Amino acid sequence: MSIFDPIYRQNNLGGQITRTLFSISQAVRNIFWDKSKIEHLTPVQIKTLLFINYTRKDAITVGYVAKNLACTPATASGIIDSLEKKKLILRSRDLEDRRKVHLELTRSGLREVHLVEDIGKELEEIVSEFTNSEKAVLEKLLVRITERLIEKGLIFSSDICTDCCYFSRDRFLGEPKPHYCEQLHTILSEDDICKECPHYKKH
Repeated sequence: MSIFDPIYRQNNLGGQITRTLFSISQAVRNIFWDKSKIEHLTPVQIKTLLFINYTRKDAITVGYVAKNLACTPATASGIIDSLEKKKLILRSRDLEDRRKVHLELTRSGLREVHLVEDIGKELEEIVSEFTNSEKAVLEKLLVRITERLIEKGLIFSSDICTDCCYFSRDRFLGEPKPHYCEQLHTILSEDDICKECPHYKKH
């Protein structure tokens, strides 16, 4: 049986829901393509710029870009090369581990992010029409779907530190960087913990 078979969907609520999720994913792809045509970037280039802008600096590496895009490190490196040629990002070697290459946005890259970061507003406007109780139910169910997809390795988990099991708040109270990551053994500032991290693991 296939979720694309309308006869099957008529008698299978799960199939109807799954087909709807596929349609929503197609809408998201179309939104990225529409924006990419305007900005003369590819969808993966836009996703990479957004990833770099909203991810903690010490966690922005080629490997994590690859995980975020669900591609190979070689493919991610090619995407990064193209953005570097457009003068939108810079590479830099980790001072403690020269094998690691960190990525950051240039001023042009930051300007580009400001032009593309409203991606998704069409969906958000639709969701904003729901009642608070409807939003709560939808969010709960989508989180459950997301968690199962993460378990299957089909999507990449990333979020801010404050809800992460590795996060230790105010370990060094009074210091410029008072917080601590038990996973990376790294001290963190307030700005750091407001960025997403690919090491995130929910409590």
